[in-house]
Amino acid sequence: MRRSSAGLCGCTVSSTNPAGEAGADTVPMDTVPMTIIRGTIRRRAIVRQLTRTFERSEASNGRSLPIRKTGRGIWAATPVRVVAEAATILDELGLLDEKHQGGCVIDAGTGDGRVLAVLAALNPSLVVYGIESDRALQARAVANLHALAASGLIDSTRVHLCEADYRDVETYEARGIALHDVGLIFNYPDGNERHLARFVAEHCGDNTTLCLLTHNRTLEIDELELRSRHDVSDGTRPPWRLSLYRPQTAGAIGR
Repeated sequence: MRRSSAGLCGCTVSSTNPAGEAGADTVPMDTVPMTIIRGTIRRRAIVRQLTRTFERSEASNGRSLPIRKTGRGIWAATPVRVVAEAATILDELGLLDEKHQGGCVIDAGTGDGRVLAVLAALNPSLVVYGIESDRALQARAVANLHALAASGLIDSTRVHLCEADYRDVETYEARGIALHDVGLIFNYPDGNERHLARFVAEHCGDNTTLCLLTHNRTLEIDELELRSRHDVSDGTRPPWRLSLYRPQTAGAIGR
């Protein structure tokens, strides 16, 4: 049976049973604990507020499309709802808990800070670092995250922005980040994904997961071993692809 349910932010998460039959499962509301209902309502409210913040940021930038060519590639704004749904999948896989994330999560090429904002708002216990080498995008991220911290949506003491190169070991050493202990590195592939994958293979630990979120569903990299793939949809366009890679000796990731 193909199951279709409303995930976080109203995004759609589907699955198919071994028989391949299509259909939908419904769960009576009176069987769902109130804590889960309240948590879902809270998360949807957070995502709406994040979406408004970054829509205002895009509008103030004066560009018709939220895209910028940088010295490292091309930054394109991923919809907040897509990032939030990807974060939900990572959370369900246990990749955002303290055991796996190794003290911090890295957003490599953080752009305007939306990935940091989503992770910090939905998972307040996380320590997140956003690394961006483009000065204009870095300034925009600073402004966005300051606004969100002022509104109380994120804890500024657990969110860190760095204007630096995410493929330079010194970037991490200067900030006391032990790459071998980092559990998750998030990235939107913009042509540098293979360089980043080689960096992860050479400098990170066996349990480091490289998380690539992209609308390019044909993307493949050979430098790390693919552990799992997941469709991510906001219900308004073809699904994005969340691909999780680890060094060759690492264990499998499963839902």
